[in-house]
Amino acid sequence: MKKYQITAILILFLFLAGTMAFTQEGKTDRAAVPFSDPSKPGFIEASVYNGSVIVRGYEGKEVIIEATVREKLVSEEKQDREDEKAKGMRRIVGSSGTGLEVEEEDNVMEIDVSSMKQTVDLTIRVPFNTSMEIGAYNNGEVLIENITGAIEADNYNGKVTLKGISGSVVAHTYNGAVTVLFTKIDPDKPMSFSTWNGDVDVTFPAMVKANVKMKSEMGDVYSDFDIQVRQAPEKVVEDEREEGGGYKISFEKAIYGSINGGGPEYQFQTYHGDIFIRRAK
Repeated sequence: MKKYQITAILILFLFLAGTMAFTQEGKTDRAAVPFSDPSKPGFIEASVYNGSVIVRGYEGKEVIIEATVREKLVSEEKQDREDEKAKGMRRIVGSSGTGLEVEEEDNVMEIDVSSMKQTVDLTIRVPFNTSMEIGAYNNGEVLIENITGAIEADNYNGKVTLKGISGSVVAHTYNGAVTVLFTKIDPDKPMSFSTWNGDVDVTFPAMVKANVKMKSEMGDVYSDFDIQVRQAPEKVVEDEREEGGGYKISFEKAIYGSINGGGPEYQFQTYHGDIFIRRAK
């Protein structure tokens, strides 16, 4: 892959060359990187361990990236370490860079930052028809807006919000709500929306056609679509035992149904929360 790492020399060189631009201002690193073939849809992979990822579609052809170290206050108590080696010394807190790195090859772009010891927020602008895999883990949200490509969005301790989406979505978080607003959909793609702690709230165009599987252990399911509920399928699961084989029969707790006659399968799942399947007005 072509690799673009933020350094002062490289910033100056690329600025003069005119192929892509990098600037650094305080605790923010910026990059503008083109896809190898801008006439074709691109794909980006971006994730942070500590921080948020915000992706917005726009009319341009380059991917514009901003990585910002989030300010944090360090108390006097925490500045002074208690171990003997640092006795009488003060911890130095400075403004470190983001470690932003971008690699691109064959219209696939990987975006990485150093976010293990600090919180780094990523803001990315992409052409509307870009597909993506976006992830976050701690101290932030995943927000994606105005995209027509395929989206896979994951978070662990934070919400996932997608707005103005016109493609297909797989969205998951562990602690937080999943909220998705579609303007259009890919009529042939299955989709999935899930969380452990939080609501799942998805708005579809009125004419969407789908088979739906809805499951909330501790909450309820609501919809203003006329969902045709049907019997949950019986499942037979092989039970491997040390002394001979066996089987057990379990009945799925999920609610199954169809919208507008059915179509690809859409799954909605939460444990502590409600499910809302909305029809766009």
